[in-house]
Amino acid sequence: MPLQQRRLRLCVCAPRWCEREAASGKGCWNMIDELKVRLAPLTDNLPQPVRDFLDAGGWWIVLAVTALLVFALLMLLIRWVERRFRRKDDHRDEERELQLDLSACPLPVMPLGDPHLACYHLPVRLRLVVVASPGRNDKVDALAVEKLLDRIVPGLGLVARHDRPFIRVWPPQLSQHGFGATFHRCTVKPEPDGEASRWVMIAGKVQAGKDPYLLGLGLWADEPNTVGRLTLELHQWLDVLRLRSQ
Repeated sequence: MPLQQRRLRLCVCAPRWCEREAASGKGCWNMIDELKVRLAPLTDNLPQPVRDFLDAGGWWIVLAVTALLVFALLMLLIRWVERRFRRKDDHRDEERELQLDLSACPLPVMPLGDPHLACYHLPVRLRLVVVASPGRNDKVDALAVEKLLDRIVPGLGLVARHDRPFIRVWPPQLSQHGFGATFHRCTVKPEPDGEASRWVMIAGKVQAGKDPYLLGLGLWADEPNTVGRLTLELHQWLDVLRLRSQ
C-alpha cells in the first residue's frame, strides 16, 4: 500500500497489516500502528515473509531487541564515564602519594665537599634524589641508587655519599616528559615558582650504560637564584651538572 494511502488511514484506524482488526472493530491506533506508518518506506521494500512476520507480532520483538540494545549501549556509556572519572581520581591519589615537601628534606650536615657538584657553575648540594624506571615492570633497587648515580654522572655517587640526600624510588613511569612534569608538580618549594630560591630542581631521562632511567634531583645552592626548574634531554646532563674541585 502506498505511503500516502497509509497516512490517510492514520485517522481512521490502521494500515494494511491491521485491516482485519479494523474490519472487526478492534483496536484503535496505538504505538505499533504509528511505528508501522512511520517505517513504511523501509518495510515496504522488505520480502513478503518478513512483512508477514512483523504483522504477526514481530514488531514487539523488534522493539524488545532495540530496547535491549539501547540499554546495553547506555550501560557501556555509564561504565566508560565511570572509568574516566576513576582514572582521574586514581591519578590524583598516586600524585598525592608522590608529593614531597622540599623543606622536609635533610640539610647537608658536612661542609661543601671536594669535589662538589655545580649546576651552571653554581655550587650546589644534593638534597633530593628521585629515581624511576621508564617501563611498566622494571624496578629500581633503592639500596643501589648511589652506585647508579655514578654510572649516570661520573662522581655523582660520591657527592651523594657526602651530602646524604633524601632518596626516593618512584613506581615505573611511562614517559620521560610525563615523569618530568610529575616530578616538578610533586616537589613543593617553600617559595612560589618564578621567585628566587635556593632550590634548583632538575628532571629527565638518563642513561646508565645501556639501561635507561628517569632521574629527578633537588639541589640546594648557597644563595637564592632564578635557575628554577629544568627538564633535561639525555645529552644535556653533563653540560648542566659538573663536578668542581675547590
